Amino acid sequence: MANNRTLFEQALSRGHSYFWDQRWENAIAEFETAAQEMPKEPASYAGLGDAYLELNKVVDALENYKLAARYSGGNIIYLRKVADAQERLGQMDEAGKTYMAIGEMELSRQRLNEAMDHWHRAIRLEPNLLRAHQRLASVYKRQGAVPNAIREYLAIARILQMQGEADKALQTCQLALQLDPRNAEVLTAIEHIRQGEPLFKDEQTMPKSGLTGLGEAVQRMTLALEDRDWQGKKRMDTAVPVQVARDTAMSQLAERLFSSNAEEAPGNALLSQALDYQRRNMTEEAINAYEKAIAAGVSTNAVHFNLGLLYQDKLRFEAAITAFEHAINDPEYRLASHFSLGECHRARGRVEKAIEHFITVLQIVDMATVQRGQADRLIQLYENLYETLTAQGERDQATGFANSLVQFLSHKGWEDKVKEARSRLNAISSAGMMILGDVLTAGSEHVLESLFLSQEYTRRGMYNSAIEETYRAIQLSPDYLSAHIQLGDILIQQGRREAAAIKYSTIANTYLARDDTNGAITAYEKVVELNPLDVAMRGRLINLLRQHGYIDRALEHYQSVGETYYQLAQVDRARTTYQDALNLVDQSSDPDKWQPRFLRLAADIDMQRFNWKQALTAYRDLRDMEPDDERTAITLVDLYYKVGQPNNAVRALDQYLVQLVRAGRGAKLIGILEDMIQQRPSDANLVDRLVRLYTQQKRRQDAVELLDKLGEAQLEIGDTAAAIITIEKILGLQPPNIASYHQLLAQLRQAS
Repeated sequence: MANNRTLFEQALSRGHSYFWDQRWENAIAEFETAAQEMPKEPASYAGLGDAYLELNKVVDALENYKLAARYSGGNIIYLRKVADAQERLGQMDEAGKTYMAIGEMELSRQRLNEAMDHWHRAIRLEPNLLRAHQRLASVYKRQGAVPNAIREYLAIARILQMQGEADKALQTCQLALQLDPRNAEVLTAIEHIRQGEPLFKDEQTMPKSGLTGLGEAVQRMTLALEDRDWQGKKRMDTAVPVQVARDTAMSQLAERLFSSNAEEAPGNALLSQALDYQRRNMTEEAINAYEKAIAAGVSTNAVHFNLGLLYQDKLRFEAAITAFEHAINDPEYRLASHFSLGECHRARGRVEKAIEHFITVLQIVDMATVQRGQADRLIQLYENLYETLTAQGERDQATGFANSLVQFLSHKGWEDKVKEARSRLNAISSAGMMILGDVLTAGSEHVLESLFLSQEYTRRGMYNSAIEETYRAIQLSPDYLSAHIQLGDILIQQGRREAAAIKYSTIANTYLARDDTNGAITAYEKVVELNPLDVAMRGRLINLLRQHGYIDRALEHYQSVGETYYQLAQVDRARTTYQDALNLVDQSSDPDKWQPRFLRLAADIDMQRFNWKQALTAYRDLRDMEPDDERTAITLVDLYYKVGQPNNAVRALDQYLVQLVRAGRGAKLIGILEDMIQQRPSDANLVDRLVRLYTQQKRRQDAVELLDKLGEAQLEIGDTAAAIITIEKILGLQPPNIASYHQLLAQLRQAS
């Protein structure tokens, strides 16, 4: 045996000498000799492994490294060489298991950091090593490294889910949730598991080599969970509005304790204990004290809000929901309560209810950034956003929205970011209002960046560049309508009105499909603005307005349609359009405004078509509606004459003349009568009324001349009796040539 040991050591020494001289083949021969002499000594196999590795014979190297590790009883140095060779050969699963074993050995030697390093290497190579993730999760939890522990719990949940053990995956997520009850990534994982959707579902296959597959997904999750610098602002443990509300609640309760007669108030001793426990993070004790304080009569919104937060920390979500609902109507706690309710409902798997509260949070924040006149549209846009996020098949988008909102509100300075976002949105929303929800649902921050760049290019008249940027935004998020609207607006400014009209028509149809009536109406109105003669499109718009009760806006478009038909010489259609509008005016907000307008438009067409009777009916109604309108009154008199009703004409005229006198507008009478007599010089009734006015004004000669013309007209048509009456009236005025009138009168009487 001694002889063998000597030969072994000599061969081993020569092998090492050849190795350092890089004479690999000679080194291998000597190491093989050494192995023959002492078959269970690891050193010779380690030397063979090193030499074979230098010759790039990795398979042979691995075989010898394994022998070295076996005969050394698991020497870590040799195990590392085994793992390295396995990794070189692409045997990632085996390499991962080897590193896992090394980690266990380091742990047994109480070298925790070295053990963790090897476990990390193991899961880098074999992400589905459940034991390695469990070890790391346990260590991180003891160390208080919450983000890292949560990362490992999520990896464990993913592996368990892949193995078909969804219940155990959920239990693992609950362990993570105990570390951070508000963690958005954990809540997202719970939602996916409950819905039967794979975690990290962009990674469907198990990785085989390198940092692909789940390895990359885990790394991305790590980045998502670790503390990050967000736009230069520090991320907080929970949403800033919740922290502010908690501080407010504790301050209010402290003031209560220090107010006059506080010691005599029932429950205040318990309240003091609760605050002390809460400050010291003694959650169960604080909950117990708050509950007793409420039972003793201390039931303020501040107490309920604080108790809700404590319940939430202990994963008692139903109790937390009840507490937050007590505080939600208090302006001090409204925003934070809605946010916390969203978190609690989400943790309980009630996604739609959670989204409802999260959207209310964003709406409250956004409402403070817009003008009062924009409030109604903003509310409707958020209602549409809720419908979109809770629609069937949109769970991923809803989850992304919730996560983005949590992240947005979990950094100091979020109020400044809100103002900046509103400024940006206003800059790119020339064609329609945008909401902060757009920032969280655009699909990518690059979408809004492209739209902002597009707006800048447009301002500089660089329309092609603007269109290119807008198309980039659309490519990133094809369903994001604000990008399409901006494209339509650029086309208008570029003078491509027809293309813009087509784009807005498509946008309107999309709004309709999304049940956004106001959005559809706005888009259709843009289309008819671009193409006023598109009667079909305007008709579609009118129907939409009528269906949703926008009667006044519908009537405006009825008028435009009628005018269009009139311009196209389609008078019958114009008349029918006005009549349709008249049938609708009673449903408008101001029938007294609309009915005269459409009556007049319809009647004017009737008059142009010599349909006097139909026009007369309209003008009789107009006369009642617009008693002070001179055109209406004169036209009505004229229509009575046209339909052969002179007596009614005179009666209508007298009513109007009396009306003018009573209104102190008598000076207009002569002008009106003179105009009417010029059209009907033989109308004795008209002449008689003007003669009386002339006489009152001592314009005798004007009266005589007027009667003289009337008499001539009467004689021309052979109405001698009427002429005699007229001459008698002239004589009553004592004209300068009175003798000639007497002579004429005598001749007429003799002839008659």
